[in-house]
Amino acid sequence: MLFLKRTVSARSAVITWSIKIKPANKMLAVSALAGMLSLSACQTAPTASTAIKTVPTQTLPSSQTAKAPIATVTQAPIVRTEDEDDYPIEPYNSYEPAESTNPLTQETPVFTPSNPVLTQPDPVIIIPSRDDYIISEPSAPSHNELLEQARKNSQQRTQQATTNNSNLPAFRNLMQAGISQLKAGKLTNAENSFTRAQRLAPKSSAVYFYLAQVALKKNQPRKAEAMARRGLSVSQDTSRRRALWQIILQSGQAQGNARVISEAKQALR
Repeated sequence: MLFLKRTVSARSAVITWSIKIKPANKMLAVSALAGMLSLSACQTAPTASTAIKTVPTQTLPSSQTAKAPIATVTQAPIVRTEDEDDYPIEPYNSYEPAESTNPLTQETPVFTPSNPVLTQPDPVIIIPSRDDYIISEPSAPSHNELLEQARKNSQQRTQQATTNNSNLPAFRNLMQAGISQLKAGKLTNAENSFTRAQRLAPKSSAVYFYLAQVALKKNQPRKAEAMARRGLSVSQDTSRRRALWQIILQSGQAQGNARVISEAKQALR
């Protein structure tokens, strides 16, 4: 309230004073009015370290005529905070840290071991001698050698007959009965007799020969071929082997098997 009263009184004084001043000195009056207002404001404002400092205006003497108004210069208050000195300002650094090297993203160097060079040895070519091309002809056996070979063959046949039990009386009786039944057309009885004889002498080629004949007469070509081949596996006699191959040929013709026919014809040549 005191500030308002002083301001009003100052304005009334200035107004009465400005009426008396000549128009030529109006500019000086305005400047003086501004200075008085500033002075009254300074008297009423509290004194503090952060108060606005006013610069007093300098008035020109009345003898000099002012051509331009004089502006009042005021200084803005500089406010400093208490914590400003506690935190120093670090200069801005535009350096950016380099990207961290991640071992998972980096490519693992691959070390390829040097492969040893394999050197192959030079091939060794062996040239055969002339003696290797010469085939010596076998010498013709003498008369004594042929006789000795015949004796050995006869002994082997005798031993074979002894080992396969073909000399047993029961075997001979069964074989004779089977042959008689086969000639009479009693195929089932003949097959039974030959089967019993085969049990006594399983390595006798004669048993398989007659069993193959019975199978052919009973229209069983595959069984006849099987019996004849079993007789070939135990027979050492040339004439008996030839007879067995003839049965195989007949069974192959009955089957219509070209392979069996060709094989039998090749063996009978």
